[in-house]
Amino acid sequence: MSEVDEIVAKGPIATPNQSIEPINKVVSVLFTYKRPAMYKDVAIATNLHRVTVSQALSASRDMGLTTSGGKKGLYVLTKSGQEYARLLTAGKENKAKPYLGELLQSQPAYKEIVMFLNAIRGEARDPLDLVIDIERKLSKTWSQSARTRYRENLVSILVYAGLVQKKGNRIFSLLGEETPSEEVTPEIATPTHEDYELLQTNDFRFEIRKDADALTFAKSQFLAWIEYLQEKMNREKESES
Repeated sequence: MSEVDEIVAKGPIATPNQSIEPINKVVSVLFTYKRPAMYKDVAIATNLHRVTVSQALSASRDMGLTTSGGKKGLYVLTKSGQEYARLLTAGKENKAKPYLGELLQSQPAYKEIVMFLNAIRGEARDPLDLVIDIERKLSKTWSQSARTRYRENLVSILVYAGLVQKKGNRIFSLLGEETPSEEVTPEIATPTHEDYELLQTNDFRFEIRKDADALTFAKSQFLAWIEYLQEKMNREKESES
């Protein structure tokens, strides 16, 4: 398997290796081609490295913007991708962003991501929580650098599409809500204590929002955190020995 083959191989959940900026560049170039194009040609047109272009095209495919042009390495815009690129190239980012947000919510590769965002509505979360859940569901074992890369790229895409708002190192889901203004603080957006149920013993304290989506998500998320903490403790013991 070649370097590019390894990079474009994907699972059922989106794990973008590039942020929204190169994705927008390759999509815009494909729009000017008006026909299927090889990633090598797109790399020349965008002045980006071939690997970067291959990663961006792979991410755009999961986003519903591109599809195979009929053979390996050949890409073409979907109808949705054409409309998105039309808005981008016309300088209409204010319309392109919400259009992308609607598109992502209908993509199979973003189903689990949308479920996560529905579950965390109204609370601040570390986007690494999302990455760890994806890692577990894909039965992968990622390095910390890979987790960081996926976290940064997912946040870049989700923020641009208006699906989350970033506050410091945490994100707030904007699904089903109007995009809050810059003056809105995390404290205002956070639910009250009455919205949560506390599960507590002598060994753990666990609060969960009283919401059907949150309960469904928590079943897998709680196990994911246990596995993550076990791995972290094992690494700390190894470093001490």
